[in-house]
Amino acid sequence: MWQRVSAILITIIGLLMAVLGVVSENDSSIRIIGAVIMLAGVIWLYRQPLPSKQHSGDIPPLRWYQSPLLWLPIIAIVLFLISLAL
Repeated sequence: MWQRVSAILITIIGLLMAVLGVVSENDSSIRIIGAVIMLAGVIWLYRQPLPSKQHSGDIPPLRWYQSPLLWLPIIAIVLFLISLAL
């Protein structure tokens, strides 16, 4: 469980670094490092084993397009591109 939390925290830290950056002369390198950290966190999160289910209910499994793991990097990339444009 802590590995999942750590991967999510690394992804959030990378997202914040990529989007917010630091106002200085090296802000583009900090944003790129943030994007790399975010990508590493997302990859680490994808490689985590899925938790085993204790019971199978009537709830159907999520489709691939409903997965938050799919939309997290897409949202992060969009926010990163918007921050570069501003």
